[in-house]
Amino acid sequence: MKNGSKIFCLILIALLALCTTDAVAKPKQAKVYVFGVSINFTDSVTYITDVQTIDPAYIDTKTGFLYDRSIYSQQLQIWIEYNMKQPNTTCTIFFSKNKSKLESKYVKVRDKIRKDDSTVLKTIDTGKFKFIPQEWSEHERL
Repeated sequence: MKNGSKIFCLILIALLALCTTDAVAKPKQAKVYVFGVSINFTDSVTYITDVQTIDPAYIDTKTGFLYDRSIYSQQLQIWIEYNMKQPNTTCTIFFSKNKSKLESKYVKVRDKIRKDDSTVLKTIDTGKFKFIPQEWSEHERL
């Protein structure tokens, strides 16, 4: 019985070691398509960017998430606040490695905003605003 417990403990330790080495996923450099939406809950205007390319972008190999999502949202928020004089906006981004899937999502989001009669939708074209790719460093985390 003691040998069975020792073997079980060794197997458990080996499994834990395997799990911890795989827990830290490395980023994968990829071309990503992205668009952003900016909403101000105290104003009727909602802004949406064109679908843009971020190259290079960094994707978490384990989760498929885009690194620095919050920074890309913040880029849009700062631009809206400064150029459109719209403080207190809430910004989000949508992204995909597949352009046609993201364009389909773009149409759904845009049409949903347009259906709201209390909201005015304004498009920000790439000539006015462009997402700036972020450099990834070994010390950054999601």
